[in-house]
Amino acid sequence: MSDKHEPKNGDEIDFISSPTLQKAITKSKRKQTIQYVIIAVLTTSILLTALFMSSKYILTKRIDNQDSFYNAVHGANISGGGTTYNYNLFSIVAETTYRKTIGDRSILWDRKTEKIPLFGRIETIGTSSGMMEINSLNKEAKRVVRYNNFNNERKIDFYYPGLSYDYLPHELDIAVGLDKNTLIEVALSFKEPMTLAEVADQLGKENVNWLWVDTTTAAQMDRMETELENDSLKTKGGGGAFGFEVRPEAPFSEENGQVFIKMLEQLNKHSHKSSIKEALKGIKENTQGTKGKIRLNGAVVTGTAAELKRFQNLDFIRSSVLGATIDKY
Repeated sequence: MSDKHEPKNGDEIDFISSPTLQKAITKSKRKQTIQYVIIAVLTTSILLTALFMSSKYILTKRIDNQDSFYNAVHGANISGGGTTYNYNLFSIVAETTYRKTIGDRSILWDRKTEKIPLFGRIETIGTSSGMMEINSLNKEAKRVVRYNNFNNERKIDFYYPGLSYDYLPHELDIAVGLDKNTLIEVALSFKEPMTLAEVADQLGKENVNWLWVDTTTAAQMDRMETELENDSLKTKGGGGAFGFEVRPEAPFSEENGQVFIKMLEQLNKHSHKSSIKEALKGIKENTQGTKGKIRLNGAVVTGTAAELKRFQNLDFIRSSVLGATIDKY
């Protein structure tokens, strides 16, 4: 007896074409596609996050390894006014401002923009030309006077003890005659190198902003004396001098000198600047006769004409150069 529901010979049920099955297959494919998209989005997000975090970590380390302390030991009376960072995926754009403190005020001295890549050399992509200068022979001053190309203020120069010059300026005499409401910057150069204790005793701490450290070797001094004829070539520009800031509320002592040397040694481990290595070489040579105590060749003093008058007739000062000025009010 045959089953009534059994198909006839040669006939087969087409399950594939069944609308119900097709609907189920379509729904399954849709769910699978959504799953793939979700997995792809999550994977991409994780990879991008990991890439960004790794990139940021490396870039941050590169910032840490930069000369973050360089401004603290280099540039007479010039300090970093702050840096802003704009992070990209593979680089950072850093904008740094530099300022000078004169009396109880400060002036913008320069602005520099750098591109710090993930790998490779750092590129300076913009400056405000503060480190550039305009040089002109000033007949009244009897010397080449340098001006900051950014704000048109006078730049300071130091005169080495021991070198011969055709003319030694004494512009502190001009400074003490300026308007009583003017704040003035003056670079003082000493006749002989002095230790920190000697400077503290003879110069005092009031109105002293910065101290110029002797980092020049005897060979370099001999070379300047014998090979350089022009006075302007034998001076030390304030922007290239090594030294450190001092403040009235933190009287300077021999500890300041040791901190200065340690900062240079730390910078020397990371910085590509050959000037740091040369400075340490000069300090090592110059401190042999002072039992490790650094020697100072000059100082930067600031204040009103009345405040600077006490520096005018000090016998140990060899020369003085007038720098930037600003209204007190």
